[in-house]
Parts: sequence; structure tokens; C-alpha cells
Amino acid sequence: MPFAVTAAVIGDENATATPMGETEQMDNQTEDMTIAAYIEQDENLTRLAEAVNVAGLYDTLNGEGPYTVFAPSNEAFDALGNDTVNQLMNETDNLTMVLEYHVVDGEYTAENITSMAGNQTGEQNQTAGNESEGGVLDIFSGLLGGENETAGENMSTLTTLAGEDLNVSTTDGEVMVENATVTMADINTTNGVIHIIDQVLVPPGVNLTAAEETAGEETPTEEMAENQSGMVGVVQ
Repeated sequence: MPFAVTAAVIGDENATATPMGETEQMDNQTEDMTIAAYIEQDENLTRLAEAVNVAGLYDTLNGEGPYTVFAPSNEAFDALGNDTVNQLMNETDNLTMVLEYHVVDGEYTAENITSMAGNQTGEQNQTAGNESEGGVLDIFSGLLGGENETAGENMSTLTTLAGEDLNVSTTDGEVMVENATVTMADINTTNGVIHIIDQVLVPPGVNLTAAEETAGEETPTEEMAENQSGMVGVVQ
């Protein structure tokens, strides 16, 4: 199993990661907690906990499950900027969609993700090899090192509660979810597993910065309308 670390001690965001051989302590601390309960008490997930409550998803993550949650850390939310986070908190529909984009129905450990990604990539490579077996392109690909382009990297997809797919991959033993890195893996709870990530994932169709980018454009637009109106008057 390629992962060297799993989760840090609960409530201490500065704690060192726990080696894989010492996961029993973590399991004992979370065995009576649901996903929602764990997020609620982890000091490194306070912004996520607030978002879950605002969106009304606490009951879902406190329910039967099982679920896999890719949980953005406080630092991940901070990276968005306070204006963007405040905007998101005030747009419940978008907030719910964003949070559901971090939740997968079913329980997927880091080992599961690695196995899935490896199997899918292997099948794709085998299919590609069968389709072009003996072809001239294979010769040139080998000479140019094309066979090693995806060496060390495996990818698969998981369908989220938002109805959108997430690309999950492993590169040299590191788990990636889209462009986010799993910093703590396999926090086991009574109704699923949590993986802490270092970025907030944004589903297709949601633009978190749209309001900020267009906020200052109202006045120029109004001026253009006035100018156009004046030009029409001159022509008449």
C-alpha cells in the first residue's frame, strides 16, 4: 500500500501525521462518530462545519451512509478569500451544490481509490495496445518515450451527490482529487470515511468569483447606455 500517512490526531491541526502502522488509535477515537460529528469538532474543519450547517447538510452527513467526504481544510477555504466565501455562504443553492460535490455515495478508502485508478488505467492501456498492435505509430511512440507518459499516474472517476463526476488519481503514492491533494486520508467514522484536502472543489457551472468580477462594471455599462441614448438623439 503506497500511502505513508493517514490522519493527524483529532483537534490538533499542527499534529504530525500518523504512520499507517499506527491507525488503530485514530480508529478508536472516531469509531463512535459520524462524519458530521467529526467535522463539527475538528478545529481544522471549522469553516466546513459552518458551511454544512448553513446548507442544511448536517442530517445527511449524520445519517446512515456510507459516504466518502473530501473535506476542505480551513486553509482551503481561506485560499478562496473572505469575499468569495461570504458570497458562497449567502447563496444557499450554490453552497449546497459545492458541498455535495465533495461527497460520494459509498465508502472509498485511499487503498480503494488507488486500486480503482490503477485498474482503470490498466484497462485503458490494454485497449489502446490492442487497437494499435503492430502499428508504425507504436514504434515511434517507443522511440520517443511515449509509453512512459503516464508512468506513475493512475486515474478514475467517482460520482458525487451533486451528480457530477470527480477525477481521482494517484501519482507516486499521492492521492489527488481533481487538482486538490489529500493531506490526511482514511479518517474512519460510523457512516463512512473522510479525506482532508487542501483545496475547495468547484463543480462545473458554478462561478464563485462572478459577483466580485462584475461588481465594478455597472457604472461603465450605465454610462455606455447613456452615451448610446445620446447618439440616437443626435441621429434623429
